[in-house]
Amino acid sequence: MCKPIVHDYTKVVEFKAPIGNKRDIVFDYYMKMANVEWTPKEDFLLTHSPEVPREYKLELEHKAGKKYYGIPYGNTRANLDEFMQFVDNSEFSCDSYYYTDIVGNHCSSSMFFAYQQIIPVGYGTFRPSSQRKGIFSLAGDLKNPGEGVWHSSTVFELNGEEAVYEAFATLEKSDILFKCIPGSGHVRMVSKVETVRDENGKIDPESSYIYVVEHTNLWFTDEQVSSWYIDKKRKFSTVFKTGFMPVTLDTFHDNTPITDAYLFYDGNNNAETVKKGINGTIKSNYPLNYLLLTIKNENNKIVKKVHVRNLGETFEFDLEKECASLDLSNLPAGKYELKLRASIARGGYDFEKFTFII
Repeated sequence: MCKPIVHDYTKVVEFKAPIGNKRDIVFDYYMKMANVEWTPKEDFLLTHSPEVPREYKLELEHKAGKKYYGIPYGNTRANLDEFMQFVDNSEFSCDSYYYTDIVGNHCSSSMFFAYQQIIPVGYGTFRPSSQRKGIFSLAGDLKNPGEGVWHSSTVFELNGEEAVYEAFATLEKSDILFKCIPGSGHVRMVSKVETVRDENGKIDPESSYIYVVEHTNLWFTDEQVSSWYIDKKRKFSTVFKTGFMPVTLDTFHDNTPITDAYLFYDGNNNAETVKKGINGTIKSNYPLNYLLLTIKNENNKIVKKVHVRNLGETFEFDLEKECASLDLSNLPAGKYELKLRASIARGGYDFEKFTFII
């Protein structure tokens, strides 16, 4: 829960460090994204834009009034707070339903939002490497290949099949299965592991399982229509053959405390200044996930919008720059409401909400 503290023209919004087991905190947020319920306001087909090369099939039909679960599958890095800004009375709608436009997230971006509950890691690769030193590591006693790109095949060849199985056995809730191949990849979040050994203590890869949650381009079941696969069960042998490396977060294995997160706003926007543009900055010590400015008319219809999203490692918004395209000169005479909201993964806050007259 955020706690706003106001000092003159500066607002400080505090998100206290979540209390509890780090793995549980991560997994709980991940499951909130996976289980959020909504219905489409209109029929739509979630697919690739005709202008975008199609690496894989994506054709998910959505019917108005039907219940769906989980944030939609999309390449726009939307956290739960952002998605909920486009849900009104349980109905979801947005400007475009193409994969690169829809308010949604995919396998890796969804997991980064979960990890941002406990560490201020920006969006990037899950590959444990020199670039991610101190954040991600290969699980168990696996040796790393050194500098450069760590493809799954390289890690497996270096360590051998038995060592990889032993590393699988060390995985716990909120750890990662990461398939890294040249130019592509996929990630899954571990929910639990079942390990079976023979009388000699050797792992039986055909009877040992890893359960995962993952965001995909396919429907999970007909009963719970979702692009989130929940507790999907896979054999150790299958996970190995399909090239998924076992990865863990370093913070799961040390006593590094979770820190409080803050949003700082120093803008001075009101019914008079808005006609001259939007001013101020929004900063945070955790990655900013989106900025949304909306202007609604008296019929509660959005007539102007600025939506800054699909971000990686952004810690500051310059509002004058981000909102430079906002033009109120063509609005008809009337009364309007402006709302300005920004968010990190732990949540968002409406820094401005006021009415003005044209």
